[in-house]
Amino acid sequence: MPSTVFTTDVLQGEQRFEAWRSSIAVIFDVAPLAHDGLDRFQASVTAHHLGALLAGDLHFSSQQFSRSAARVARDGVDHYLVQWYRSGGFVGQHDDHADMQVRAGDITVFDLGRTQRTHAAPSHVLSLVVPRETLGEALGGATLADLHGAVLRQGTVLNGLLSDYLRSLHQRLPEVTLAEAPAVVQATAQMLAACLRPNQRTLAQAREEVQGVTLARIQRHIAQNLGTPLSPELLCRTFGISRSLLYRLFEPLGGVAHYVQQRRLARAFHALANPANRRLRVAEIASRTGFASEAHFSRAFRAAFGLTPSDVRATAGRASAGGAAGARGDGFGRDATAEYADWVRGLQPA
Repeated sequence: MPSTVFTTDVLQGEQRFEAWRSSIAVIFDVAPLAHDGLDRFQASVTAHHLGALLAGDLHFSSQQFSRSAARVARDGVDHYLVQWYRSGGFVGQHDDHADMQVRAGDITVFDLGRTQRTHAAPSHVLSLVVPRETLGEALGGATLADLHGAVLRQGTVLNGLLSDYLRSLHQRLPEVTLAEAPAVVQATAQMLAACLRPNQRTLAQAREEVQGVTLARIQRHIAQNLGTPLSPELLCRTFGISRSLLYRLFEPLGGVAHYVQQRRLARAFHALANPANRRLRVAEIASRTGFASEAHFSRAFRAAFGLTPSDVRATAGRASAGGAAGARGDGFGRDATAEYADWVRGLQPA
């Protein structure tokens, strides 16, 4: 898919903010906050164009964002902007009178056909620009009027589902092909509709996406808690789902118990193969990865890998560590800025 990158890192002094002002001008008027030094201003955007949706990963210093009535009338941009503030946040107003505050972890929605003004702290934001018709179709005719300024607060179930989906989407965007993009757009619109306007229709449309996000959340919980009990009963209670749904989610992965054991064995293998752990006894590694019995651990380990834990431990001393250096990409200039502006203006519904 088409993608582009903007960064102020390659610029000096006030050029940093002016380059950012130019890059974001297609959507917002921006202004620095009085206490900020423009020579220290930083911003970057990685954007992907899915045809009927734009996805962006943004980092930026504190500043004011605004869309006045005159600006809205002048630029004609008529999309919805969905933003997940992974860090930072803002205070401000929408429709020139409704106060609002967004904190780290919150998800907010703005109608770019209406006014807003916000003062943002230094932030990391995952964003989606969605045509009005695309979101309206996913909502099945439900009103869009009160979405402007809507906030899904961190810690709520719907925020958790949507933030997990957005995290997964952005991680996979570099792998999405042009042929797959329409399906990704449809799934994303349905997920937005289900979380922003949950009802029987939108939840039914997004059932597959919701279940996929639920599975990912459970898998992440398992990975973070391999040394603790992870019975089906505990997982169902933790995530508020039925046993039948849990079994259905994990059926393609060989079942819940099988999946948990394979994750524990994989973690144990890496621990045994790491020379830094050579002072840890095999029994201790087994315990730390959730096995109550060393004998059971050894049998399961050999069945999975064709090696005993001692075999892997014996090779650890001969292992050598390698390093990799990451390459730093160049920032884009006016041509790429104009390209992104054209993407926003030309964004069409699916």
